[in-house]
Amino acid sequence: MFVLILGLLGASGLFYLASATQNSGWTWSYEVCRQGQIFCDNPHWVLIAAAIVIAIEMVRNMSKA
Repeated sequence: MFVLILGLLGASGLFYLASATQNSGWTWSYEVCRQGQIFCDNPHWVLIAAAIVIAIEMVRNMSKA
C-alpha cells in the first residue's frame, strides 16, 4: 500500500509540473499531457485519489490496534 501511495503522489507531482510547463516547449511535458490529457487538465484528481488511499490505510491501521 505504501508503494501505491508513493506512486500516486509522484504521479500527482508529475502531472502538476507537466500542466504548468505544457506550453513552454518541453517535449516531455507535451508527451505527458498528450497521453494523460484528463489528468493534465485536472492534476488534483490524482492527489484526491492519493488522499483517499491514505485515509483507507489509516483506518486499516487503526482497526488493527
